[in-house]
Amino acid sequence: MIRSTRPAAISLLIAATMSGCAATGPTTRDSDADAAAPASPSTAATPDTAYSPGPTPPASAGPATTGPATTKPAGEKPATAKPSHPATTQVAGPRIVYLRVARQPKCAEGTAVFRADPVPLVIEWKITGATGGALSVDDPTNTPGTYGPVDLEGSQEFLFSCTGDVGSTETHTYALYTVGGGPVRSATVTASAKVLDKGLGTN
Repeated sequence: MIRSTRPAAISLLIAATMSGCAATGPTTRDSDADAAAPASPSTAATPDTAYSPGPTPPASAGPATTGPATTKPAGEKPATAKPSHPATTQVAGPRIVYLRVARQPKCAEGTAVFRADPVPLVIEWKITGATGGALSVDDPTNTPGTYGPVDLEGSQEFLFSCTGDVGSTETHTYALYTVGGGPVRSATVTASAKVLDKGLGTN
């Protein structure tokens, strides 16, 4: 009996020992592996600040157009409207268009054999907007028509007397006035001639 039981007891002791080692060994290896293994991404610490994707590029400030944009050359001035000029109108009422000397006068000169006849003065005029005209000659009072009435357009001849001293100048003034059609308008013209010889006047 003693020989038959000792091997069995030894076998049981060895089996128990190996069973205990097997139970404690894996536990130690698992804790070491857990300490050495890196943290799982799901349990890793995250920063306090939220993720920012960066600044967003600004939107274009230009106006939306359906066609291509047009640009003016640098330095070009904007077009400006030109001022409109009113149409010129003729002045209503009587008006003296002109009163002028058409031919200059000249006194006679020479002797009875070689004599140059005098050259009479010629004046001409034009009136518009009136019913007629009036002419005055050497009138210090400026009275219209002392010479007589005249047409709206015409000419008149005057012969100088040339009775003054030789070398002197004879001068006469002619005034033209409008008649009818509105306010009276007037214009004057003066003509002169030099006395060349004594006693060769018109009288």
